[in-house]
Amino acid sequence: MGYQEDRMKLHLGCGDNYIVGWVNVDLAGEVDLHSDLRKPLPFLDQSVDFVFNEHLIEHLTYDDGLNLIRECFRVLKPEGVFRISTPDLDFLIECYQRNRIGEYADMGWNPETSCKFINEGMKLWGHQFIYNFKELIASLVKTGFSAIEIKDWRVSTHKELENLERRPYHQEIILEATK
Repeated sequence: MGYQEDRMKLHLGCGDNYIVGWVNVDLAGEVDLHSDLRKPLPFLDQSVDFVFNEHLIEHLTYDDGLNLIRECFRVLKPEGVFRISTPDLDFLIECYQRNRIGEYADMGWNPETSCKFINEGMKLWGHQFIYNFKELIASLVKTGFSAIEIKDWRVSTHKELENLERRPYHQEIILEATK
């Protein structure tokens, strides 16, 4: 790939959330690069400063998600940062147990029962594997990351990673892992 910038920033699985100044990558749509994120990223080793994705990894199988994290580690420069935001399985279970089935009404999701809430939360929208904090952190460690921080929605110590999340906040797991 011929992207040359002082600070290379990848936005993986961007969908219709095009971020100016980033290399926006997805399978289809108005993006900078069409790419199947289940395959190796078309970037050189240690060529990227920041990687961001929001609500992507849950659409991959566990193995494909692990491979994507491994690829993010590969393309990141030393001290490069990977920011990931994904639904939290533990939060979905808590909503189910407390019958808080209206939690996502602001997003147009209104399941009729708590049983439908948990089943739809796991299966709708092409979800393949929903993580909790423990599983996602273990996956990051398994692929080489060692400095992992829990972050608040739209908050980062890196200005490049601030205010990126576009979806309404529903207790997602948001982590930044530094290479």
